Amino acid sequence: MSDLLQLEWFVWGIGLILSFQILVVVLGELLYRADRRELPIAPILRAARNTVLPLLVIYIFVVKVLVEPDDTIAVRAITTALWISVLYTGLLLMNALVFQQAPEGTWRHSAPSLFQDLLRMLLVAIGAAIVLAVVWEQNLGGLIAALGVGSIVLALALQETLGNLMAGIALLFEKPFSIGDWIEVGDEQGEVVEVNWRSVHVRTRERNLLVFPNSVMGRETIVNYARPSPLQTLRLSFAFSLEDPPNRVKKVLREVAEEMELVLDDPPPQALSREVLNDRIRYETFLFIDQPRQIPQIVDEYTSKVWYAMQRAGIRLPLPTAYEIKVSERASGKSTVDVRGTLTTALGFEVLDAADIERLADSAEVQQFAHSETIVAAGSVAEAIYVIESGQARARWAPQGDVVAELLLEPGETVGLTSLSRHQPSKLHIDCHGDVSVLRLPRNTVEELLQNNTRFAHEIAHLQTVRMDALRRARDEWDEAAKSEPVLLPIGMRKPQEEPEEADGS
Repeated sequence: MSDLLQLEWFVWGIGLILSFQILVVVLGELLYRADRRELPIAPILRAARNTVLPLLVIYIFVVKVLVEPDDTIAVRAITTALWISVLYTGLLLMNALVFQQAPEGTWRHSAPSLFQDLLRMLLVAIGAAIVLAVVWEQNLGGLIAALGVGSIVLALALQETLGNLMAGIALLFEKPFSIGDWIEVGDEQGEVVEVNWRSVHVRTRERNLLVFPNSVMGRETIVNYARPSPLQTLRLSFAFSLEDPPNRVKKVLREVAEEMELVLDDPPPQALSREVLNDRIRYETFLFIDQPRQIPQIVDEYTSKVWYAMQRAGIRLPLPTAYEIKVSERASGKSTVDVRGTLTTALGFEVLDAADIERLADSAEVQQFAHSETIVAAGSVAEAIYVIESGQARARWAPQGDVVAELLLEPGETVGLTSLSRHQPSKLHIDCHGDVSVLRLPRNTVEELLQNNTRFAHEIAHLQTVRMDALRRARDEWDEAAKSEPVLLPIGMRKPQEEPEEADGS
């Protein structure tokens, strides 16, 4: 026994048997605990147990127990495999310690995957050079010189590609934008849909796909509308006549913006006078939005509604003198709208005689409203009575904030009836379902007719009753549909099914 213990191969053999068993048990226990806790070190322990440890045991067994020379093919092959397993485990360790455990905000945490791949390739190349030089005893001087010359030729041939690669690495490190951000590059705008090592893919509003090479992105100025926040300021310019008071013009510009859903209330819209010219005053409005992708729609909606609002307010555009008469006629509406005919057939007004219709027609004003514009807002006291001349309007009833009934108002319907009897705020919100033309009747004129014409007062009261009954029907149908897609119902001159407690229709 003492003779065996003096043999080197016997001692190495006993040591391998004992140490291999112990290390397998220890690594297995550590791996089990790491897997249960989902620790990032688990892949490293698995690689060490399944590849590094067996290859190390085989190498020691062949070299120390079998006493094989180091320069044999078998030993070199085993040594190469051992180096590869150690390099693979080292890469896993680097990835876990350097990148996966990096604190947020550090360069290691934000390092792009492309950079990590290049770093791994560099370490693999260094490991391969060590194996060739140490294990296989190769002279790397000629190989390095050949690779140097070849890399110069390759760099010249792939100059554009390498430029994109380097610019891509810089972009991925800096991260001026992310997938889903809305950006502007040069004169183009769109949503970022893909970022890779060579190019950035941007989807425009026209649904076209623009591919920007990373080298181009590195030279261009990039505007990211999603950072630091999606809040953006949209500036629009308008011009109006010198005769219109600037404060009145600015008030209308602000009111139009305040009614738009896509324009934020905080910060509030602003309207400023910018310049006084020979025939006009130039104004600018500042709209604050958080959906830059909708800028064309916002500009279109706001510009269109400004035109309608200015027409209703009697604010003139700075047109040449030759067109002023035509613009005045269009603003008054008397050359294109049959005011008397509309009033004669309007609900509740059929009982008036020709003299009363003539009086109303003289005080009437034709106004145009765009789609979704508000005619009478819920909670406001209408300063006038509106008769729908053309188009359709929607009456929405939302007593608790949620819409419970919705009616469709056809030409000939009257809006603003609540202000006639009690001067109370309207419980209905009346807006336009498409472009609408209305006759605006001063409230005091209509109230005088109500006081002097009992039959007219009775018809107006009956109309309010009919409307409340129609609202109750619409509410019942709304509840039955479980508030699904709203169904617009024309009111018409229907008889009430039940007498309402109080006629509070708009």
